[in-house]
Amino acid sequence: MRDDARVREAELLREIAETINGTYDMHQLLDAVLDKVLELTGLKAGWVFLIEPRKTGELRCAGDAGLPPALARDGKRPMREGTCWCVDRYRDGRLQRAANILNCKRIEDATALRRGDTGGLTHHATIPLRSGDDLFGILNVGAPGKTSFSEEELSLLQSVALQIGTAAHRIRLYGMERKRAAMFERLGTAASALRAIDRPEPERIATRIVRIAGETFGWSNVSLWMRESQGLYLHASFEGGEARAASCGSPVRSCALLDDVLESLQTKRLPAPVDPGLLPSGAPVRTGAAAPLLLEGRPIGALVAGTSSDAPFDDVDAEVLAALSAHAALTYENARLQEQGKALARWEERNRIARDLHDSVSQMLFSLQLHAKGLEDALAVSEGGAKRAAAEIGRLSREALAEMRGMIRQLRPAGLEEGLLTGLTRYGASIGVAVDCDAGALRRLPERVEIALWRIGQEALNNVSKHAGVDRATIALAFEPGAVVMTVSDDGAGFADDDASGAGFGMTTMRERAESAGGTASIVGRPGIGTDVRVRLPLPAAERGGAAT
Repeated sequence: MRDDARVREAELLREIAETINGTYDMHQLLDAVLDKVLELTGLKAGWVFLIEPRKTGELRCAGDAGLPPALARDGKRPMREGTCWCVDRYRDGRLQRAANILNCKRIEDATALRRGDTGGLTHHATIPLRSGDDLFGILNVGAPGKTSFSEEELSLLQSVALQIGTAAHRIRLYGMERKRAAMFERLGTAASALRAIDRPEPERIATRIVRIAGETFGWSNVSLWMRESQGLYLHASFEGGEARAASCGSPVRSCALLDDVLESLQTKRLPAPVDPGLLPSGAPVRTGAAAPLLLEGRPIGALVAGTSSDAPFDDVDAEVLAALSAHAALTYENARLQEQGKALARWEERNRIARDLHDSVSQMLFSLQLHAKGLEDALAVSEGGAKRAAAEIGRLSREALAEMRGMIRQLRPAGLEEGLLTGLTRYGASIGVAVDCDAGALRRLPERVEIALWRIGQEALNNVSKHAGVDRATIALAFEPGAVVMTVSDDGAGFADDDASGAGFGMTTMRERAESAGGTASIVGRPGIGTDVRVRLPLPAAERGGAAT
């Protein structure tokens, strides 16, 4: 009889192994294995708790067999709520091998609350489930009137638990690879959508990025932070299916996690519960991650995503978020290059038109004026009608020449018609910044230098309007041997970063404009005192002694 039991036990163990190896569905596996385990051991009830390793520690009853009515009521609600001694021992690290549990707290609670028939179940054995070096759940089994388990029984249950753990590891890897394949296929769709963004405005780019991220990957919450000279700012967020551009606010100086992401240049998992400041949301975000936006190895911002659903934001999500952030950074770079290309095209077109006008119409009118003057002198002694006609030719040619010169001047950027400092003063007024000018003897600047100073001055005044917390700035223009220097200063909030680490996307644009003109741009912030943007551009040799205007 004993031999028959051994044979049946071996047969059931073989069936359990076949069941485990024949499925890639965790719930199907657990339900089938539990039935076999109960048949193998002669026990009457069993259930499995799965607990997310190294993440939220969230517990869920993933499989059961033979639950008594008191535990199966209300859709197995008693198995989803609260905690118990076996779970507590699992979480604090005391449960490392198969063990007897003196009694079941969930059964005790069901009895105390009169939830129904417990089927005589009072005790159970608890066996930890392992996947590699990670614990990921608990197998509990018991029977009415059974208050302890022998070492032989526990050893048998431990062997079954090891098989479940091995299968769980295989199923998790399979599921991760399937999800990775699906998510990276979506990444291709997202990358195409990002490349299709045809508006270079930063706010529009930001809202498109978070919308594409949320809708493509099913993340409930996404936010985009960009690094600027005074700190890290929220540019856009996605929540509830809606993407919103953020209004100007205070820089995020207190978020150690985002600072770590930008400093380490690594994607970081967000601790649970997720800080609502990182992912603006009306509902709590359960899990998420933050990835840096990198251009040429330099961080320009961070992309943060998370989920408020039961499905955790796992390693695959974090991996895809990191890849998406690289595409997002390229979107900003493409927009910058696109804007530079448009500016260069406008510059070349203006120069071409101005050159054509100067070489053709302007020269013709000038020649006409000279001929008219000669005719007027030759007819000085002739009849009055001829003289008046020649004078009229001269008057018309002078007016046409003046008008043509005005048209050539109008080909310069709007705002510069009356000069650099006047244009910047008017631009400042249009965005709510009063500009005080400080300049010595003014000199005529080459058009290329003047336009570069104009664009950099605009960006600097924008930063004053958005970040300094003041409504006044000073622009100083000075000449050095072979160069012109423009300094835009404010008495606002300033910032603690030095010139290199404080550089944001706007500052990068200013530097690139200065470098394209052969010069340099730097920014110096003084916390609570203000900020200085200093631009130095070289002057062509022919212009270095330029006449005063």
